[in-house]
Amino acid sequence: MAGSAGETPALPDACAPSNRQLRLVKKHMLFLQLFLAFAIAAPTTKDLLPPDGFLGKWQKSGVARVFHGADLYGHINGGSELFLEFGFEELVVQEYKSGADELSLELYRMTDPAAAKGIYLMKAGPQSSTQLSFTHSFSTFQLLFARDRYLVILNNLEGRPEKEPEMIELARHLAGRLPDTPALTSVSSLPSEGLLSGSTRLIRGPYGLQAVFSLGAGNILSLSSGQTAASGDYDRGGKTFTLIACDYPTPAVARRAFDYLTGHLDPYLKPIGAGEGRLVFEDYAAEYGLIVLSASRLEITVHLKQKPTSPKRDPEM
Repeated sequence: MAGSAGETPALPDACAPSNRQLRLVKKHMLFLQLFLAFAIAAPTTKDLLPPDGFLGKWQKSGVARVFHGADLYGHINGGSELFLEFGFEELVVQEYKSGADELSLELYRMTDPAAAKGIYLMKAGPQSSTQLSFTHSFSTFQLLFARDRYLVILNNLEGRPEKEPEMIELARHLAGRLPDTPALTSVSSLPSEGLLSGSTRLIRGPYGLQAVFSLGAGNILSLSSGQTAASGDYDRGGKTFTLIACDYPTPAVARRAFDYLTGHLDPYLKPIGAGEGRLVFEDYAAEYGLIVLSASRLEITVHLKQKPTSPKRDPEM
């Protein structure tokens, strides 16, 4: 029977939301709530800065300067390309003052831990003996360390030795607010026998590779976005060499990288021997190099004093 005048007709059952639709709506709402909660709770890079009154004396001096992406060129006069190649997201620069004393803190947020570690290894000097329990580089003028995807550079602008203990305490405080760095497969892929301490480098493109050895122009290793190669200097019984190692997703990808590398070598590198999955060359300094393809791995050994005679990694090859 029709309803009385002025009543809203009942909604037909066919138009009512089904139980499945209601569950989907609830699921999406829960996801949105979790996302918003995380976004609100997640600290920004600026939130990680030590607060005013640190150690009872250091106060922030001025407003923090923030740089994103290519804006980094406005802070680093040369060298920005290396940061961008590894994967740079944000830099926060904050000065601290205590009377006439001043410290400058640079906190870089990179795309991932390998990016932060790669820049650290490029810039770090020898690790000094301090009370810090994590890997770092320290001098009177600068303290440097990487933690998870963050790179921290603390500058003692006047170079006064009496501020060194406070630099160490500030580094310890900041490290405690950052996640631990996970194990990096690119670093662990290097063989440990004869590896010289402090020689490990990470490579994500031509700028990083140029600091190790000039193999050719552009992306000569055919590295994809986020892919990381590693290098290290070796001394095995007085025989020295440098090894560059890169693992690819599949043997087919590694084969394409090998073919591109051997077909586009720097003109100063002269091929003098080749075989299946290997190539020997002589460089401009009359030293030798060896490129070896093994399954999904590519290894380039350079600065060999003797001509290689087999595709093995050993410098006596």
